[in-house]
Amino acid sequence: MEASQAAGSLEASFRITAAPDRRGTILKYKADRGPIAYGVAVFMLRLTLWALATPLICVISVLPLAGLSVFIAPINHHHQHVNSFRAAWLNRLYDLLLALQCGVAPYGWVLHHNLGHHLHYLNQPPHESPDESHWTRADGTKMGIFAYSVHLFLHHQIDMVRVGLRHPRQFRYFLLMKLPLWGLIGVGLWLRPLETVLVFLLPALLTLFHTGWATYEHHAGLTPNDHLDASRNRDNRLYNALTGNLGLHTAHHKRPGLHWSLLPELHEKIRDQIPEEQIIKSFW
Repeated sequence: MEASQAAGSLEASFRITAAPDRRGTILKYKADRGPIAYGVAVFMLRLTLWALATPLICVISVLPLAGLSVFIAPINHHHQHVNSFRAAWLNRLYDLLLALQCGVAPYGWVLHHNLGHHLHYLNQPPHESPDESHWTRADGTKMGIFAYSVHLFLHHQIDMVRVGLRHPRQFRYFLLMKLPLWGLIGVGLWLRPLETVLVFLLPALLTLFHTGWATYEHHAGLTPNDHLDASRNRDNRLYNALTGNLGLHTAHHKRPGLHWSLLPELHEKIRDQIPEEQIIKSFW
């Protein structure tokens, strides 16, 4: 009885509640105004280039657009954990806008990341239920960052299907949202094929590869016992401002359904329980 009370008390200390003034009427959280504005602005830039720019300008724009989308990828991640809008139809439109810039289809994060990685990230191969974003090979040896990124890039669609078969409702949404996504890409390829590849598809694929590269440090090489020692954290103000507190990764894994704007409060509550060597102060 005393042990269960202690566990309940510990879990209660992890509870974070947003103040009413941080909630929105159209948005669930007012903090999402900035990320949404950024994502829409970059999307409008893409549309302008797609419609008006010469092929040469589009070629020159590939890397800058991928660089801009590097910061949209964590926005997409956060949105898939806690949808930004109160209205479902707005969330699905926003899904498409983010997918076209990040290379991850709507509900792809939900399957691979929320229902895959978050449930299994403590398990690395050769575990029978391994992490979908695993950093060890089948024999248990550690992958390097390049091998990890390539493996994730090439295998994520297969993993989405595998996880989806265990979660048919989310898998159905994933397949249904492929229709408008592929429809938009198809229209773009029909009207302006080269510009569609250069402005949308190629930068999105580069962004997707970078997403794998950037996430390698979160867990690679760690042998955790529980959530509190399973992640590296970048406790750097600029890094977390640009990534929506993605550097506070232990807090995120402890409460994956917590909105990104509330992670600093949880991080402060658990910081002294995280191994000091797993807290990095630098940006890089």
